[in-house]
Parts: sequence; C-alpha cells; structure tokens
Amino acid sequence: MFMPRALANTIDQIARRTTGKDWKLYAGLLEHWQEIVGPDYARVTTPVKLTFPHQPNEAHRRSGNLCIRLPKGLAMEFSFQTETIRQRINGYFGHDAIERITFDPVYEAPAPSRIKKEADPLALAQIRETSGTVEDEALRQALKSFGEAIVKGQ
Repeated sequence: MFMPRALANTIDQIARRTTGKDWKLYAGLLEHWQEIVGPDYARVTTPVKLTFPHQPNEAHRRSGNLCIRLPKGLAMEFSFQTETIRQRINGYFGHDAIERITFDPVYEAPAPSRIKKEADPLALAQIRETSGTVEDEALRQALKSFGEAIVKGQ
C-alpha cells in the first residue's frame, strides 16, 4: 500500500510514542492476529502490550511478555491455548520473541441491540433532491448514499 511520506512519518511517530521501539513487532502481531489465534478468538481478544527485557546487543527481541485483553469469562479457556498461541507467534516472528503470555481480563457489557427506525420519507426525498444538484456523478451518488444511510440509521 502506498502512503504519502508525510503521513507515513506521522504514523511512525505516533506508533513509536504509543508502543515504543517494538512497534513494528506489535503492528505485525495486530495485522496477523486472526491468523495466529483463529477468527473466533480474534473477535474477542486483542494483544494490548508487548514488552521485552533490556537487550541492547540482540538482533531480534527475545523473551518478551505479551499481554492480551479478553473478556473475563474467557480467561480460563484461553489460558489452555497460551502455549499453542505462543508457538504460533514465535513461528510468525521466526524466533523466540514471546516467552510469556499474560491476560488483561475486562468486563464487557453486551452490545446494545440496534433498533431499526423507520426512515423519514420527507428526509429521504430532500436528500435525493439536494444531492441531485451535484454535477459530479460519483460524488452525487456518494452523498446520496451517505445521507440515506444516516436517515435510515445504518
């Protein structure tokens, strides 16, 4: 993916401030999390912190601790999978990057159900009329779709 250099520099600076010098390892872990833990666990777990002991002369960071955020009720079940997950992560990195996996169990309230509201026909008509004045076809369609999605509560 191509990214403008100024934007790439800004993202790099923000990432380094948030995750430290190991941000590339952490970013790779986030990017491949679903492949490592599987789609079911990936939906409810997130790697939140990756720390390593001081290793100034090492080419690769080793013996790290990975903290994973997960729902409280899943901690015990997930603990039985940690060795497999640790091996998969180390296989992904190509060396023994992770030595230990810890948990940050959190209580998550059930997501509120979305109630479909009836779309206001007058608002929809106004969106269609207003977007019809835009000359550029792609922009007109985008604005119309965006407005309709807002009115329909999608």
